[in-house]
Amino acid sequence: MTTVLALAAVGLASVLFRTLPLLGAARVPSTAAMVAGWAGLSVLAAITVRSVLHHENATIPWAVPVALVSVALGLVLAARGSHMLVALGAGAGSYVALATALAAVG
Repeated sequence: MTTVLALAAVGLASVLFRTLPLLGAARVPSTAAMVAGWAGLSVLAAITVRSVLHHENATIPWAVPVALVSVALGLVLAARGSHMLVALGAGAGSYVALATALAAVG
């Protein structure tokens, strides 16, 4: 529930920052816009970390390390400037490959 509230708060703040200039505010300070951007990014990072650390799948042995490796691979590719679809595909593909290999062994 806390995650939903955080997402709603960041979404509302984002909408307010975008509509303030339309409502007559002369200008939103650049510091406020920067803080709003970091807040949104922080919420996304928190959701990702929580999802990986609480990942449960009874059919996959070591589900959390498999998810961690897959997310790390996607993150590394994204940080190196790969196309978003390449990073997502590599992360998802590595998850499927690792899960299948571990299920076959275990």
